[in-house]
Amino acid sequence: MTEQQPHPVQPTESTLALSFLREDIQDVRQDVRQTNERIDELRTEMSGRINELRSEMNTRFEQTNGRIDEARTETNTRFDELRTEMSRRIDKAHTETNTRFDESRAEMNTRFEQTNRRIDEAHAEMNTRFDQTNRRFDQTDERINDLAKQLDSRYARLMAMLIACTSILVTALGATVAVLK
Repeated sequence: MTEQQPHPVQPTESTLALSFLREDIQDVRQDVRQTNERIDELRTEMSGRINELRSEMNTRFEQTNGRIDEARTETNTRFDELRTEMSRRIDKAHTETNTRFDESRAEMNTRFEQTNRRIDEAHAEMNTRFDQTNRRFDQTDERINDLAKQLDSRYARLMAMLIACTSILVTALGATVAVLK
């Protein structure tokens, strides 16, 4: 037995509705297929773009690394040049300083030698003057001794004369006293 439907639908309406539904489903399926195709195209395009970007980034990284390497090489070269120049300047300054020190040392030695020569000359002159002064003192001592001897001799003569005079006086007084007595 077949079941009967409570409200029978007319075949033309249901066929039309089914037909519209089928068309809508086909449209939706077509849209889904197109969307899937677009997504696949987008994936392919995006994958291509990503690969292009990756390739461009790698190229730019390589360029940047190349520039960094160039800059590093240039910087190292400049540092080496600066180091060489600084070493050359330091060596030159060291040589100049040593030359100046040597010149100063030679000049100081010359001045010390001149000063020592002057001191030696002054010392010799002082010794000569001391010798002259000592000779003069010796001459003066000799002269004083001669004068002392002369004085002693004169004093002795004077004393002898004084004694002789005193004796004469005593004798004369004795004779006067004797005469007067």
